[in-house]
Amino acid sequence: MKDTAVLIAGGLLYGLLLFGCYLVYQEELVSIIRKTRARNRLQEAKRRYREAGALERHLDQLTRVTLGTKVRGVYFQWFCGCVCFSVTCVGARSMPVLAAFLTGALIAALPYLLLRIKLEVIRRKSSFEGEIFVGNFLSAYRIANFNLYKAMETIGKEKQKMKKSAELIAKMLLELRNTANRAEIRKASDQFAFAIHTNWSRMFAYNISLAAADGTNISLALEDILIQLREAKTASEERRRLNSEAARMVVFLIPILYVATVWMNAKYIGLETRKFIYNQLFTAQGFMLLLLILFLFLINLVLIEVVNNQKFDY
Repeated sequence: MKDTAVLIAGGLLYGLLLFGCYLVYQEELVSIIRKTRARNRLQEAKRRYREAGALERHLDQLTRVTLGTKVRGVYFQWFCGCVCFSVTCVGARSMPVLAAFLTGALIAALPYLLLRIKLEVIRRKSSFEGEIFVGNFLSAYRIANFNLYKAMETIGKEKQKMKKSAELIAKMLLELRNTANRAEIRKASDQFAFAIHTNWSRMFAYNISLAAADGTNISLALEDILIQLREAKTASEERRRLNSEAARMVVFLIPILYVATVWMNAKYIGLETRKFIYNQLFTAQGFMLLLLILFLFLINLVLIEVVNNQKFDY
């Protein structure tokens, strides 16, 4: 315990020392970083346009969507790696190396899991904005005389009923205005499709990349997406109506059936309610059956929630 306290106190003191040095020499450090970037600008340009790996591309998209800043995936990897290494080093003093490494890996995975949960929340909320978003974008696109950037700027300001989608289209607009490179245009559109992760968002992003790269008129394609979304809305409402009936059956019918079972045991079999409750709670077989009933009941609730809370898509 004392060793741990000393280690934590030493880490805090050294951290404060490094932070103080940064505050004192902040301008000099920034100047050195800028000079280094200026000297290596050719390598930076090559690195910018190179094809990233699948993991790095995934982390780039994940951090940009969830954090709202251009945090590169490689930095996030380094951060998680440092956390894993630090926890492993600290844990190795009081547990086996393998157990310490597994503990470090689990703790290092927590930031990714938190970002992933936030991403899924953003995807679900954005998916239900599809019909309003595509319809408003199509109207703005026609009003702007098929000017893509003006339509995107108009929709980016409308955040009343489509907050998430408007934020994503505004970010894509900023990236498209800063480049004419096809790879960068495709990357910006892929970012939008990744954030919502539905069929309609992929089709919409693909058409946006076509219009930005070649000036193609995409009004007919947007109309087709809107028609399919309206058909999907009808099917979604029907699915929700059917699933609401199933949810009511699970939530109300199963407890009623259990109570009815207790009553039927007392009335027709002659088993007293007190004896039934004793057998259910205080015997191994009865308690295991009760746990099985509760487990299956919860699984039914989880499955209904998963079905009812699906993303809106066609």
